[in-house]
Amino acid sequence: MVVVPLVWLMVVIGVYIAALRSGMRALQWAIAAIFTGPLLLPLFNSYKRLAIHRARTKNARIFRP
Repeated sequence: MVVVPLVWLMVVIGVYIAALRSGMRALQWAIAAIFTGPLLLPLFNSYKRLAIHRARTKNARIFRP
């Protein structure tokens, strides 16, 4: 019985730290993780990959006068 809340809490902390490291809104993702738990991980990973892709394409644009 103690394992499930412990895993849930570890997921929340992990998502919060990963969001901080990725430059995303950490508090928003932590609150979402509190309500959904481990079910949030696939959504978080895809959103993180999309955010990194957006950041790379913004910086990769070539200045053309």
